[in-house]
Amino acid sequence: MNRSVNPDYLGPDQSGVLAGSTPVVFRGQQPTARVVSVGINPSIREFHARNGVELDGDQRRFETLNSLGVESMNDVTEAMKAQFQQRFLDYFSGNPYMEWFAPMERIIQGVTGASFFAGTAYHLDLVHVATDPRWGQLGGRVQRDLLRRDRPSVIQQLHNPSLEVIYLNGRTVCNEVGRFIPLTQRMTQFWGRGPRRGFHRGWCGDAKVVGCSSNIQEERLKSADRAAFLEWIIDECRRDLDRLEEAT
Repeated sequence: MNRSVNPDYLGPDQSGVLAGSTPVVFRGQQPTARVVSVGINPSIREFHARNGVELDGDQRRFETLNSLGVESMNDVTEAMKAQFQQRFLDYFSGNPYMEWFAPMERIIQGVTGASFFAGTAYHLDLVHVATDPRWGQLGGRVQRDLLRRDRPSVIQQLHNPSLEVIYLNGRTVCNEVGRFIPLTQRMTQFWGRGPRRGFHRGWCGDAKVVGCSSNIQEERLKSADRAAFLEWIIDECRRDLDRLEEAT
């Protein structure tokens, strides 16, 4: 199931792509995982520290054109592609971006019992490249082009027969995946107050699909409410898994 690294990435006309970065096709033990979480695209923090300096040494998460000593992805060799694949597979045993993955690990464990760190879950982004500026600040045409380019890879990975559950993180992800996987949506509120969030469910082959329109990493919550909010998402998604099971 490993999707090859596309040499068309990062050419001079690739508007919005973080300069010098390389595509991140997946993170974790994709070949054997039974659960996948789906996000929108890798953070700049996968490649750069907050001061803008490229991560290196033990802090490095992925290769860059600079680390490979090449000018573009067209210069990448088969040996270098093998390095990429190993970085993808070993991501959670190295230096994962825990600011993003800690809450996602809690959701995945709570909803499915799987774990990125046990190799039973992995992560996939709808767009395989980090962007500069960040995703929400890109123009609509650039966003559509990037989503269209990676859609075949995403669809192939989501139809992996070893998958049992697919978790969709955030409104954009739910809406985009809903273009090629039929999803049912229901709306509800956290503790009966605040904005209504959408919970989505459906099937992708034999895999159950659940998701929440809340991008948990972007939620502006009081510290005292954050843990309860996570548990609320977990409970609602488990309820949707039960509904899917009952419908079979």
